[in-house]
Amino acid sequence: MSPWIRGIAAMSAAVTGLLALPDRGPGAEEGFRVENKVFFGNDKEPKTESTTIFYRGVVYDYLKNPAETIVLDMARGRFLLLDPGRRLRTDVSTQEVVGLTENLRKWAAMQTDPYLKFLAAPTFEEQADERTGELVFQSPWLSYRVTTADAEDGSVAQQYREFCDWYARLNARLNPGYKLVFARLAINEAIFRHGQVPREITLILPKKGLAIQRSTIRSEHQFVPHLVESDRDRISQTSQFMAIFRPVDFADYEKKPEP
Repeated sequence: MSPWIRGIAAMSAAVTGLLALPDRGPGAEEGFRVENKVFFGNDKEPKTESTTIFYRGVVYDYLKNPAETIVLDMARGRFLLLDPGRRLRTDVSTQEVVGLTENLRKWAAMQTDPYLKFLAAPTFEEQADERTGELVFQSPWLSYRVTTADAEDGSVAQQYREFCDWYARLNARLNPGYKLVFARLAINEAIFRHGQVPREITLILPKKGLAIQRSTIRSEHQFVPHLVESDRDRISQTSQFMAIFRPVDFADYEKKPEP
């Protein structure tokens, strides 16, 4: 899959800390689903669409086009990437992505460019509108606007935040040059601290060249509190793919298929 497409998809999910929430409740046991769409600028049609299913401690993230599945299995300390078109699979350990992002943080902190130093430990001016449920995070470099909803089940908010944090770290592995990891983690922490889940996130990026307006990327997230039979069928099929797809190393998985 194109790293560019992956990067966009990750923005929809990446918006771990150990703040205490209630023990896993019904949402954790029964599972839940999040439908995601990502838009560029004022586009009416989404650039990417994905479905994220949380079930029994494992997260299944399904990118629609091009098709790819990323499974986060924390019990085994790994991401499993599945390419249905080529019937290939590969693993990326959570330990590897933690080490990579820590090296990225150290590198950015040593730079003289103020933007890169900001990305090593980003801070935002935060404003909350209790009436609309919107959170605004501003900095001289980039900003976020987040429309939120109350997290009725604390375990759902916790699972979603943990997944978004891990996906942000993974994005640094899948997309060399990606540097917004720690900005994502800061936004995730703030949303979680407010006891919210995101319904819409808008990332406002810096101006480039002679551009008059800043570019924006907007993601929409629809939380579905219970799984249905088709969700469980999809998980079952994914388990079959994990067993029968040919395992390859990450470098071979990333090679573009022949035309």
